[in-house]
Amino acid sequence: MLINSENGVIELETFNIQLYRGMSLEQLKQTDFYKEQYHNMWDVKTGYFWYYFQPIEIKGYQISFSLCFFGNQLDIIHMNTWENGDAKDWNEWTEEKEMKVFHRNNTFLTKILEIPPTQKKKNPYPSCTFKFPWGDVWSVYDPRSASSLMGINCNEEEKTNKK
Repeated sequence: MLINSENGVIELETFNIQLYRGMSLEQLKQTDFYKEQYHNMWDVKTGYFWYYFQPIEIKGYQISFSLCFFGNQLDIIHMNTWENGDAKDWNEWTEEKEMKVFHRNNTFLTKILEIPPTQKKKNPYPSCTFKFPWGDVWSVYDPRSASSLMGINCNEEEKTNKK
């Protein structure tokens, strides 16, 4: 996997696919990534639909993708690393385990982006951000949802200029 530092497009070479904000749901559904890795979908009932995918191996890490479409357009890209020792339910969850996921996510992003984080914060909650001219790639531990996530944000002007 490569996150293109010029435009924020995610390239999944194994599946010969590019994921980017504005991509159509029909484009996604035609890919091997969708056909082989699709797990389930959640209709938020607000025009947003989350599509969840089985983890794939990328540079020694198991990475799962959650793609949020608004109508027919990809709007939000979330990712996460996964290992067997991670909590599978609330009975196994501890903040210590979740912080390990957060640190593993940061290590993964540093490895694939090949640059150190631009910004690290502890408040209001732990986060790590890699800034680019088109937007940023981020990792956060959110105690309110008791979860760690990675994602991509595009600047407003970039959102309208994409494919």
